[in-house]
Amino acid sequence: MVNQKFKTLLLLFSLTFLSSLSMFSVNLSAQVPKSSGSAPMEDIVVDGVINEAEWSDRDWKVKFYLNIDDTFNPPDKDGFNYMYLGEDVTNFYVGLDLCSDQTGGTTDEWVGVWMNVNNKTFDDVTSWASYLNNGTESLLHDVENDDVFPFFRNQYTGLYGGYDVNNDGEYNAIYGTTQGNYAHFDWGPVPYFNITSSLSAGDHLTQLDFSVDIKEWFPLFPELFADAVNEVKLELKTRMNTTISDHKLVFWYNDGTMDSNDPLQTRSINTGTSLLAESFDYGPANLSSKYVMKFSIIGNNSAPFMTQFEYLEFTIRYNYTNTFNGAMLSPYSSISNYNIEWSFGPSANNASDHRMFEMSIPKTELEHYNASEEIGIIVGGYGTMSFPNEVFWVYSEFNQSIRQQQNENYIYYDMFGCIAPLPPQNPFIPGYYLPIIIALTTISTISLIKKQKYKLK
Repeated sequence: MVNQKFKTLLLLFSLTFLSSLSMFSVNLSAQVPKSSGSAPMEDIVVDGVINEAEWSDRDWKVKFYLNIDDTFNPPDKDGFNYMYLGEDVTNFYVGLDLCSDQTGGTTDEWVGVWMNVNNKTFDDVTSWASYLNNGTESLLHDVENDDVFPFFRNQYTGLYGGYDVNNDGEYNAIYGTTQGNYAHFDWGPVPYFNITSSLSAGDHLTQLDFSVDIKEWFPLFPELFADAVNEVKLELKTRMNTTISDHKLVFWYNDGTMDSNDPLQTRSINTGTSLLAESFDYGPANLSSKYVMKFSIIGNNSAPFMTQFEYLEFTIRYNYTNTFNGAMLSPYSSISNYNIEWSFGPSANNASDHRMFEMSIPKTELEHYNASEEIGIIVGGYGTMSFPNEVFWVYSEFNQSIRQQQNENYIYYDMFGCIAPLPPQNPFIPGYYLPIIIALTTISTISLIKKQKYKLK
């Protein structure tokens, strides 16, 4: 009888405990459905071989025709090519089955993908570039060297002039009184920029310190262009109102210090009353780590004097942009973290050997990616397949050149979205549920004991 009572107590206690758990149910299942109803990409192996089974969970397989230069580039052939688009929770996938590209070599070969991932509107290079990493993306890969496509060619431009002091904050009068502003350093009509000496320790001195940020000279990709500057010339034209004893130009070191007595950093300049145009090489090695050009112009005389600047300007030389002979206006690749593989062989779309690409792009690289919006895509490249009389091929709404700077040239696809899996749930009971469970169990047990006692009487 007692054993039966304890068995009953144990059974009821267990039922009470389990029933209390059911009040706070925990869902341990986790699925990864696509909002389109199809599964995400699961079996893809990025190896450069287009395998239909691996791409069975794709969102899109796009068939497009290319009329390429098959006369001078045999065995390349006009025909249909295929683009595959898909995604999973962490990556965006692009596959290119370039059936027309039947040349296996990789000399000068490159491939590019341009994306409008957030339905941005733009119609020139400046507006397109302003959205990079903020709605627009680009991935350009140098296949021959298996690296990100280089932004610059290994060739230099001619000397370009007309670069100026950018604002009044880029110069400071240490000695002397100035008349004019930064615009008066520009080569143009009067008024000119003037500085009148001040007396210091028995000498009449002028000193203008300059800190010119050369990145300001480049409206697009300023750090890239500033880093590509390989020659700078400082051009100035000055005269004094009276002949002075000493006038010099001092280039600062790249650590932000200067020594006006260092002959390697110092140049003598005009001390007379006639206008004299002078040009000096400023070594790019003197630029600071932030591409700031520091220099001083210092005058010294036993009597008061004034220096007049008809102009103070700069000419520069830098690397040519690698537009691949005009195929594109800007070869900038905003995505540098990606996986790309390629192959040369047959596929289910074409039994002849041809070029294939597979790419995976982490969604962390696609800032503001919005799969609920249509995603704009342009693909193009060279190697050695190209349009007749061109050095590129492209699949977009405009095919005379690669015009990624205009949103209307992208072809838009609905990617439907991909829902992230729920994180694993902890099956253990949260601590704040325990007092409730204990209370319920105690009440049930006390009630049960009372009933058993009543029955024993």
